[in-house]
Amino acid sequence: MIMKYRDKLAKIAGYEAMLKRLAPNHPKRTMISDALYNHVAGIGGEERVDDALSYFEPDYLFLIIQDLQLPNRAQIDTLIITEDCVIILEIKNLGGQLRLRSNPSALDQTALNGQRRFFRSPVIQAETAKIKMESILKSFNCPLPVETAVVMAYSSQFIENVPPGATVWSADEVLIQLNRRNIHTRLLTPAQMEQLAQSLLSFDLEYQLFPLSTKYGIPLSDIEKGVFCPRCQLRKMECTGRRWECKFCNLYSKDAHLEAVDHWFMLCKSTINTNECKNFLGLTDLDAAKRVLKRKGLTEVGGRRNRTYHQ
Repeated sequence: MIMKYRDKLAKIAGYEAMLKRLAPNHPKRTMISDALYNHVAGIGGEERVDDALSYFEPDYLFLIIQDLQLPNRAQIDTLIITEDCVIILEIKNLGGQLRLRSNPSALDQTALNGQRRFFRSPVIQAETAKIKMESILKSFNCPLPVETAVVMAYSSQFIENVPPGATVWSADEVLIQLNRRNIHTRLLTPAQMEQLAQSLLSFDLEYQLFPLSTKYGIPLSDIEKGVFCPRCQLRKMECTGRRWECKFCNLYSKDAHLEAVDHWFMLCKSTINTNECKNFLGLTDLDAAKRVLKRKGLTEVGGRRNRTYHQ
């Protein structure tokens, strides 16, 4: 049973929005581009594992949490809870020659074109997540041990120098390896398993990827304002009455501003007021901004003078 599905598109949409609204020469642009590339590649690998686990029907009870965020910036790609253990899957989708290095630890990638890049060691990532998970389980008085496996998206992705004791699978063998498991001692009841999953998900609810400006230390003044044309993409639209007009391609739209409001929450702040909405969208008055925010269906907090809107 899957307790939480991963949101495959939200992160990508956020990074794409940031790239659209940053100047071409902005010092953080390369960092944002790399983050977008890594998320797209990561989602491809995660989808391979998700597809394999969609056929997972073992003879033991299990719960799955996808993309679990724990305190202290610990992220788990896939977590499997069984009656006798917790399994952490650290999923990677990297091509080329891959080699684990130590002192300090890193994953060394040499691409087919000879380009060399270094990443955090997935073994270290999995072991770090294990330590944090063990601490959380101990605080819950939960007796489950924690196991880890690094999962490569494709069989052609081979890691050299894997340290003894580390487990590395391909996505193709995840289903086989998990089906081979035998439950010898049932440490939790089904009800306790579900209670544990809900407790872990309570940490997940506290994590927020957005706004990206805070995550990457980008001043709000660096984020370009305005409503972009959905047809031209990088062209700005003007508000003419109660609709938006693109002077470049003559497109008219009644709701082009809705994406811009989404961009505000992804990039700028977790709340917005009418003045911020007016300035960000380029509206002429506060009443127009108020109509926009109400039409978006946001939650209103506070009185008339200090009212803010939340997603």
